[in-house]
Amino acid sequence: MGGMGPDWRKAAAARGLSLRELAPAVGTEIGGLDLSDELDEATVALLRAAVAERTVLLFRDQTSLTPAAYLAFARRFGGTPDLHTQRHYCLNDHHEIFVVGNAMEEGRRVGASRVGLNWHTDHYHLPEPGLFTYLHAIAVPPTAGETRYANGLAAYAALPEATKARIEGLRVLHSRARLFRELFPEASEAEMEAERIRVPDVVHPLVRTHPDLGRRGLYLGGEWGSTILGLAEDESRELFAELLAHMIGDDFVYQHAWRPGDVLMSDNRCSLHRASEWDEQAHTRRLHRIIMIDTVAPY
Repeated sequence: MGGMGPDWRKAAAARGLSLRELAPAVGTEIGGLDLSDELDEATVALLRAAVAERTVLLFRDQTSLTPAAYLAFARRFGGTPDLHTQRHYCLNDHHEIFVVGNAMEEGRRVGASRVGLNWHTDHYHLPEPGLFTYLHAIAVPPTAGETRYANGLAAYAALPEATKARIEGLRVLHSRARLFRELFPEASEAEMEAERIRVPDVVHPLVRTHPDLGRRGLYLGGEWGSTILGLAEDESRELFAELLAHMIGDDFVYQHAWRPGDVLMSDNRCSLHRASEWDEQAHTRRLHRIIMIDTVAPY
């Protein structure tokens, strides 16, 4: 599913939609849409083109968006919804929607609070990784708890030519088992072993071509569980840290301060994102997340 390229801005203006850039290299707020409405094909195409170029789109004031309408919106852009193994953190009537945060219901934790507290792209540990991720803010703390996004296309373009040559053709091994232990420290050993068997290690290229844009971008995976292959252990660790520090520099990052009703749509294909800690004892943070898996060959 290709996009309409740079003409998405003209198409948005023609439909009476407002555009506001959130940061130079990342993020555009799009106003004038109620995500509960069924979008026509032209609007879907312009939004897909916009998120490919800008990494993340923000839709404010979606407070009346129901889980069913939210899921219908996400399905319009392709991919297959992820069904998380930690089903007790998913909505009862919509298992495709995973609850992120520390929300409680009837004395029971219904969200995973540690999810996202590292730089990563969603489902990099799968043979068919994440396509788009959607987050709907239900409850947010008055301060902290922000989410940051980094554009791997812009970061790669800014690398010195010598670094581009050095990393060309390198591959990265991603381990879901190591990641799972960090995300769910409360998980039992039996759950850990089941996860290790269910999701074996995978390998993806360090630099990939974005299929909608035809541009090269960094695809690091994540801080937890990713290792560059073909290098000595120390060199691998140092190179990964160097590339990560470059990609999450101020020039390539947008930090989002959440408001209730916000919906963020992000493109996982050449990007990273990270949640921020907040005072869990004093405040509730609840985001509803949908991850769509890329069922089209990613490279």
